[in-house]
Amino acid sequence: MKLKNIFFCLLPYWVYPQVQIPGDLHDPIDKLNDSTTLTLFSSIKPLTDDGFEWNNVFFKTFRNDEYARGYNDGPVWKGHGFTLELHSGFSGRLGNLSYTFNPTIFYAHNEPFRILNLQANTSEFGYSFSNRIDWVQRYGADPLLKFHPGQSELRLDIGKFVTSVGTQNYSLGPSVFNPILMSRQGGGFPHMRFGVKPTYLSAKENIAKVEANLMFGLLKESDYFDNDSENDNRYFNSLFLAITPSFLPELTIGFNKVLYKQTRFFEGTDAFSTLFIVDDGILNGDTLSPNDAFDQMASLSLEWNFREVGFRAYAEFAKNDFTSDGMLRPTAVEPEHSRGYTIGFEKSLQNKKGTDFILSYEHTNLSIGHTEWRPTPPFYAHNINQQGYTQDGQIIGAGIGPGGNSDHLGLRMNKENISGFLLLQRIEKDRDYFVNQVRNANLHDIEYSLTAAAQKGFEKYDFFVEAVFSHNYSRYFEFNDLWNIGFGFGGRLKL
Repeated sequence: MKLKNIFFCLLPYWVYPQVQIPGDLHDPIDKLNDSTTLTLFSSIKPLTDDGFEWNNVFFKTFRNDEYARGYNDGPVWKGHGFTLELHSGFSGRLGNLSYTFNPTIFYAHNEPFRILNLQANTSEFGYSFSNRIDWVQRYGADPLLKFHPGQSELRLDIGKFVTSVGTQNYSLGPSVFNPILMSRQGGGFPHMRFGVKPTYLSAKENIAKVEANLMFGLLKESDYFDNDSENDNRYFNSLFLAITPSFLPELTIGFNKVLYKQTRFFEGTDAFSTLFIVDDGILNGDTLSPNDAFDQMASLSLEWNFREVGFRAYAEFAKNDFTSDGMLRPTAVEPEHSRGYTIGFEKSLQNKKGTDFILSYEHTNLSIGHTEWRPTPPFYAHNINQQGYTQDGQIIGAGIGPGGNSDHLGLRMNKENISGFLLLQRIEKDRDYFVNQVRNANLHDIEYSLTAAAQKGFEKYDFFVEAVFSHNYSRYFEFNDLWNIGFGFGGRLKL
């Protein structure tokens, strides 16, 4: 049966135990049960039958009472004060061609809050502890009204091949909260994708199931970084591969690689840079190595998913920037150099009354390891591509940012038309800066938060409420503890 409307997730993305239904808009993907993809999880699913449909209307209001705070909200930025958001649009299909236009418009009251500005010649609204990343902490001093194309896409499916252009968000790899290379932390960027859907490699018998995707995109600088118009845009490309061996059908292995450089230095051969780089890296008359012209990250992911018992364990191991003096030897002898990782699990449960639960835990570490005697760049920052791994001032990867560490313990519940969740989070801010500049055991910048939410479904609409209680120890590495209380509610009109 074809779903009549696209569904946009009402609560933060870990709430819903979803079912993969064509035509549905998911955030999150239920990775315990999804078998439609191996590693690249889109936010939209195309209609399976020809036709045209209006999407459901999702609306939400949320208030932070002390400082800006939001994770994995896609195009929406939650500042201090009230934020109002609206999502809707239409979708359709004609033969092999499908389309979705599901834009987002949001208003942030954007009340003032203290931002510590330590970087000379940078915007007062930028990141406090590095001038090598365009990570906006507040979008100016005025209320913010913004439109984003949102989860929009034009897609062509021919057999096992897919080509698409759009701005939808992707989640890369098995992680739920902090995918290291590609998440839903910020708005999607304009891109083109060429992919091979999960398909079996066959000789006399199936060897493995594989999936492959190439993506080319354009990243833009925010209005709050620098005044140099020549470096506003960056060229992005990536390669995502995944394989599930036939003799271990519960296991998926993924290899992912992303690169970006300033578009003013783009050359035609850069289209193949996920395989090899042939440019000379000339910048302002000075010859740089190709590794300097590009910034690169790569990751290896593992997922062991036992769907029949509702349990999966996963990990992602990432390397930041290029490895000098070749790749194999330095990586083999010092795998902790320039590394980040995530480990986690999910387990589904059911009580005697038929209530479904999903228990989850995830730990992410993006801080510099024990090889600080070697030059080690922080994740998502770069000295040539100074905007870093960002789009319009927000990080494309894990929302905890450079040097961040985090733990997430969550419990989701679903029974008939009622769902909810509890989430306990610990987020350590920029441990790299702490180790290099602070070194005071009493001044770790760490936030603990407890989130609770509930949703009630009705025939024509859904309604939800959520509350977030956060305690930030030593904010900005100062003797300054703050409480932030967030509260939100909203709904979905089923057209």
